[in-house]
Amino acid sequence: MINRASGVRPAPAPAALAGCGAEAASGGSWVSAPPSDAPPEPTAPTRLAKISSACKILPASAVVQVLGSSSGTKLKARELPVDKSDGEVAYTCAYGKDGQEPFALTVSTRPDKAAAARTTIDNIAAASGAETTPVDGVGEAGVGYVSDSIRIVVVTLPYEDDLRLVLFAAPEIVPQDKLVEVVEQVVEKV
Repeated sequence: MINRASGVRPAPAPAALAGCGAEAASGGSWVSAPPSDAPPEPTAPTRLAKISSACKILPASAVVQVLGSSSGTKLKARELPVDKSDGEVAYTCAYGKDGQEPFALTVSTRPDKAAAARTTIDNIAAASGAETTPVDGVGEAGVGYVSDSIRIVVVTLPYEDDLRLVLFAAPEIVPQDKLVEVVEQVVEKV
């Protein structure tokens, strides 16, 4: 009998099983069910082995989708020149329209620094000179803060021996949780 409220069928009583061909517990044997044709469980997206563009990781349409928009709002993504300084390689994508680019994503790699994920975030928080808020459950460590009317969320995550940093910036009016949603989409890929 199916419980109409939950749609769950209760487990049959042991006596009912005996009448359906199940053998007694004392001498019976269990035979596994044949393999089902159910599709395999979905797997997590593959992380990029090499980063070559911030705009390809997070297209403008994804930013609009997460941050919300009025009907018909469109942003354009513009890849900025690659920054190679202090052994770090950083890719930045600016998002905006009509000459204004209020949103930016930076994804950088620090070679051989995978073990420094937490200390890197601590250093970023201290260097910000602002009141910071931890970002938990995304990457290895993360922090959010406001500086010069710009809200920033930065997250670190190891990839093999390297440390990857994901930073998303938006106007201060945008809540931190929305920036975290954007960063989550990037972290899945890098």
